[in-house]
This record gives sequence, structure tokens and C-alpha cells, in this order.
Amino acid sequence: MRLWLSVLLAAALLAAGAASAFAVPSLAGPTGLVMCPTADIAPAGMWQVAAGNRSMRINMYQESFDISDWSINALKGVADDAEVFVTYQRVTDGKNTDVWEYGGKYLIGEDLFPRQGFLGGTKVAVGGSLSRWADALGIYDDMVSEVSTTDVKTVRAYLVATKQLAPTYTGEWPWEAPSGTRIVATVGLMYFRVDPDRGEANSVLRPFLGVEVTGQRQLTLLAEYRLKDSSVESHGEFAFAIRKPFGSSTTVEVGLSNANPIGLGIDEQNLFARMTYAFPTEAYQ
Repeated sequence: MRLWLSVLLAAALLAAGAASAFAVPSLAGPTGLVMCPTADIAPAGMWQVAAGNRSMRINMYQESFDISDWSINALKGVADDAEVFVTYQRVTDGKNTDVWEYGGKYLIGEDLFPRQGFLGGTKVAVGGSLSRWADALGIYDDMVSEVSTTDVKTVRAYLVATKQLAPTYTGEWPWEAPSGTRIVATVGLMYFRVDPDRGEANSVLRPFLGVEVTGQRQLTLLAEYRLKDSSVESHGEFAFAIRKPFGSSTTVEVGLSNANPIGLGIDEQNLFARMTYAFPTEAYQ
């Protein structure tokens, strides 16, 4: 059912007219793909607000639980090379728990490599965030007697590089992208520290990669993967999404992701949908 819904939504987006595209906040907060960041930075002075929902099934202690994760992201470009964000999530199955995350990203540069080489024009950025999932597993207290964890704090830091491969790449290239197609690749290294208020903290240091392909109608296909760390997650984080701008300010996105509310990989791919609005700069200048 979730897969068919994604297909129908994708078809509706394909039928829409062309519009201008811009980078938008990821589910995790910074400008990026689905959960993983890119090296892009929101335009200086621009506010972006995103709201969405993820329907999620989590397997724990030989039980399966269906939860709903509603999120609101607010992101601002504070300079040509920096952005900050705040994210709020309401995770619920009838009982409510809350996740707050605060962070930022800094663009180190776009001219770190010779422009004539393959890496010419590559953007490199660093970023990080702090989050707190209050009463993280409290929604399961009536169903799972083993649950003892309440609050979970996470620290996230990353180094990321983003390169537009087509149509601007002018070096040797074994194939030619279709006319009007834009291809962007991202690679990075992600550090997680997951610190429950009961039990031991665990750290994750894993690479991730992603790709964005935008066609003539400004429809963008996104895919990302972060390598699994078996000490804290059952699967590596993987996501696929379709993103479509409508006009110069609104973007709609639908896709599948196996990330839990704090971004660790779980067993099942789950449907998400969200909308982003970028406030025109003249509205607050």
C-alpha cells in the first residue's frame, strides 16, 4: 500500500509543470537529501520552513510497533557560507514523545581543488547538531516490560563534499547526460554519539553517499545510503525520495526511509511526505 501510494504521488508530480528548484532542509534539519546532509548552504537571509509526517514500524524486543512521526523544521541562511536550523518532532502511537534538535553547517569552500580536474567545483562543508528525545521509549511502556530507557541524547557531526557532475563537468566523461539533466553526487563521513540516560553511550563513525538527478521538469530523484554500525542499529540508513518544486517557494517531497526518529537505521522502509516553504527574501528585508 505504501509503495503504491508513493508511485501515485510520483505520477502526480511528474504531471506538474516546470518550476525553479532550490536546496531544501533534510528530515534531519540541515540542507540535504533525506536524512544525510549535502555541502549546500541555504541562501543568506532566507528562511525555510518544512513540515511532514513519517509512518513508521519499529521492531523491538520481538514486538512490532506502528508509530507516527510529525516534524517541523526551520532553517535560515545566516551568511553566504553558514546556516542554522531547529527541528521538532512529535512521535506518537497515542502517547506522545518529543524530539528537539539544534544545529548548523559551515561551507569550508568551493575552490579547494583545481578547477581543471575532476574535483574542480566541489563544495566541502562541516556541520553538527545536538538533539534530545524526551521519554524516548515511553510510548511502549504498556506493551514491553523490558523498556527502561527514557531520555536519549544524540550528538551528530559530519564532513561532507558535494559535486555537480552534469551538465557542468568539462573533463573526460564516458557518457553524456540527457539534455536538461542535472546530476549531483555527495559523499561524507558521519559521526553519531547516542547517549541514553540509562545504559552505556555508543558512538558511530560511518561514511555515507547520495545522488540527486533532476530532469527537465525540475523533478528530482534522491537516493542516499549510510553504512551500518551493528552496535546501535539493525541496518544501514537508506532512503529514496522524489522532490518537486511548485513555483519559486514551495517544494513537495515523498519517499521511503528506514531511519528512526534520531536517524539510525531500522528494519523496514517507511513512507514519508513533507512540504517546504521558502520565504521570499523581500518579505523580511
